[in-house]
Amino acid sequence: MVENLFDFLAAAIETENWEHVSLERVSSDYYHASQKAENYYEKLKEVLPPEMHETLLRFDDERNHMENASMDVYYRQGFSDALRLILQAMLWKPGRG
Repeated sequence: MVENLFDFLAAAIETENWEHVSLERVSSDYYHASQKAENYYEKLKEVLPPEMHETLLRFDDERNHMENASMDVYYRQGFSDALRLILQAMLWKPGRG
């Protein structure tokens, strides 16, 4: 049984196959930011003592988790806004305001 229709619909849309989409090939902004981030990461790794490399890796992982969580919130908000717009358009009736 579906407990929440919104979550059901959002999950259905999210299952589209985006695994093979390379953001570097789709967005030049993403590509350049990714290149800069990788350079900064490598510079930090060079100056940090070896025992701090694991900490840097964990920091990077947690930042990625934060980014994924924020993207999920933004996606769901956009999806909700789109559904609300569609419903409002379907329920609209002409009349004096």
